[in-house]
Amino acid sequence: MLKTILIDDESDALESLSVLLTEFVEGIDIIGTATGVKTGYQLIKDKQPQLVFLDINMKDGTGFDLLNQFEEIPFQVIFVTAYDQYAIKAFKYAAIDYLLKPIDLQELRSSVARAHKLIAQNASNNYQFLKSVYKDPLPAKLALPNLEGFDLVEIHEIIRCEGQNNYTTFFMESGRKIMVSKTLKEYETILSPHGFLRVFQSHLINTKHIKRYIKGRGGTLIMSDGAYVSVSRDKKEALLKVLR
Repeated sequence: MLKTILIDDESDALESLSVLLTEFVEGIDIIGTATGVKTGYQLIKDKQPQLVFLDINMKDGTGFDLLNQFEEIPFQVIFVTAYDQYAIKAFKYAAIDYLLKPIDLQELRSSVARAHKLIAQNASNNYQFLKSVYKDPLPAKLALPNLEGFDLVEIHEIIRCEGQNNYTTFFMESGRKIMVSKTLKEYETILSPHGFLRVFQSHLINTKHIKRYIKGRGGTLIMSDGAYVSVSRDKKEALLKVLR
């Protein structure tokens, strides 16, 4: 099932697309809807979908304005619009498809099938990449760039990483904090084989440093440094598998 978000400023269009996807298209799990650029951007950050159906012209901006807020787009996009003059621009954003309203069911199914194929392909490529890069034994140290060169840190001493825009802050066992001008996503790829888990949009944690889990909608972790880290609802299942 693809975690999917629908963004359109017309409530009738949202409802119509939701019914089509729920009743007539397989493999879609609608985890949220939004009616504008601002609410859509926040929903994507909170829910971390795999697929987004995105209207182009909305009251507070365009779908392109929304996508431009992401340094990289970690989800697939299918544009849905009543206008056809944006098609070329849409594909510049690597959109899977460009569907015109009213939506044709067969075209919708074809678009979703392409999304499934691309997402499965990306997951396979990521797995093969990690296998090729991280051969036994895994590296024990991580080089964190600074103005003068690198800080070499023991990976097992990293408690958690917090991302903000293009920066990542590392919280170490010693109490030291190291800020690096790279995105959290880059370090998620590097550290995942070492038992690190992205539990929230801005938090990557070392599961070996979890001291306590407090139940909730997503829940809250207490780390070995005493920090409280929120867990997003869509990451809760993966976390509980690790904890069990």
